Amino acid sequence: MIQNKQFKCVNCSENVGALYRNYGPSVLKLSKCVCNSLLGFKSPMNIEEHCKGIVDKYIEYDPVIVMIDLVLISKEAQRHIIFNTDFKAYWKLFIILMMLETYGIWRNDSLFNIVVNSLCNIQNNSTTNTTFIKLPQQLLLNNLESYNMDCMDWAREEKDGVNLFIWEKDFYIQFISTFMGVIVFILIIHSTMRLFSIYSQDTKVGIVKLLKSYSLANTSLLFTLPTLVWGTQETLPETRLLHYLLVFLYMFTVFYNVFTVLYESPRMFTTVILLFSHLVKFIMTFHLPPLIRTVTT
Repeated sequence: MIQNKQFKCVNCSENVGALYRNYGPSVLKLSKCVCNSLLGFKSPMNIEEHCKGIVDKYIEYDPVIVMIDLVLISKEAQRHIIFNTDFKAYWKLFIILMMLETYGIWRNDSLFNIVVNSLCNIQNNSTTNTTFIKLPQQLLLNNLESYNMDCMDWAREEKDGVNLFIWEKDFYIQFISTFMGVIVFILIIHSTMRLFSIYSQDTKVGIVKLLKSYSLANTSLLFTLPTLVWGTQETLPETRLLHYLLVFLYMFTVFYNVFTVLYESPRMFTTVILLFSHLVKFIMTFHLPPLIRTVTT
């Protein structure tokens, strides 16, 4: 029998002491969820919220089935990965996804670049994948003196006409910027959720579970690969924009579900914090690369 007070029922998120009992080499019995409301841990009003069913059905499932449920944004599958598995390679996934995000921005082929190109009125940029949306003059950032220099920095030269070393260095600069943006994003989420947890039930979240949850949610970034890999000059800007918007909406939904599962926080509160965190991350990603280039030159 495996025992750990951090295990949770994948159906109702109730704390449990064991996932299964082992009665022999080939005899395994899955544990059932116990209703703690009857023991005084929760109010009687929440008794119906406890399923009294199998704690974690995914123990006997094939990993492919678990992955499919994760893609379908199943909270049960997310609870299984976050609380009931010993997933140690989360840090590798964290780095790989961060490099993928960095590559998209460095290549000027991401939703971030589309927003920057539009707000800074950049119609010709460093790659053929530039997507530009014409905005009213009063919405442009390059009208503001504090943003004008950074907008000019994002309007870089063609890669073919510049030393390869310069663009390699630019990738590392962008990686540092992305890393700092991700760290600030995670800190905002964690600090605000912990403030809320003071008024809620026991929702202690360690750094391992937090990074595991972030990596799990950020896996949705892989859906940007079709455009990054197979996008060509013939790809319409509208198609590229629609693809990245759909990926962002899907990613936002996954983040919302994962952090709701992790912190057991209210829906509206989680939505507001996620929107604010994404906004801060966007601002940092916009300002940091020009600043780092200035310092390192």
